[in-house]
Amino acid sequence: MNTSPAQIQHLLNECKIIEENSLYTSQAHFQMANKAEFQARLFLIVPSCIAAVSGVLTAIGFPSWIGAFAAVSGLITGLASVFGVDRKAGAHKQAGNVLTALRHEARALHEAYWRELPHEQFVAEVRRIHDKYNSLIQTLETTDNAAFEEGRNRIKAGLFEPDFQKK
Repeated sequence: MNTSPAQIQHLLNECKIIEENSLYTSQAHFQMANKAEFQARLFLIVPSCIAAVSGVLTAIGFPSWIGAFAAVSGLITGLASVFGVDRKAGAHKQAGNVLTALRHEARALHEAYWRELPHEQFVAEVRRIHDKYNSLIQTLETTDNAAFEEGRNRIKAGLFEPDFQKK
C-alpha cells in the first residue's frame, strides 16, 4: 500500500476507538455475567436445596410447618426461572465474547493489516467494523453503570496490556 499513515490517520484512529469501546463494553458485559451467575445461584440453587431439605424433614416426621419452607423456596425458584435469572449470565458472556472478538479485529486492522491493504479496501474494512460495532450495541443486552465502572477499573489496572508491550 502506498498510502502513508498521516493520510489515513483518521481511519487508524477510528479502529482504535472501536477497539477501546469494544474493550470497555465487553468488560461491562463480563461483569454483568458474573453478577447474573451469582443471582442464579442465589435464587435457584439455594432455594432448591432449602426446599429439598425441608421437604425431606417434613416427610420423615418433623413438624409440618417446616413444609412451608419447601413451598416458599419452590415459589422463589419458580419465579426466578420464569424471569430467566439463569439465562442472563449466558447472554452477557456471549455479548462479552463477541465484543472481545471485534476488539481483536480492530486492533489487528490498525496495528498490522492496514499496511497490506489497498486504500479502498482499508476504508471498507474500517466501515465494516464500525457498522458491526453499531449493530452489536443495538442488539446486545444492556449493561449498567456499576458493571461499566467495575470493568473500567480492571482495564485501568493494566490487565489487558500484552506482556510484550509492558516495560
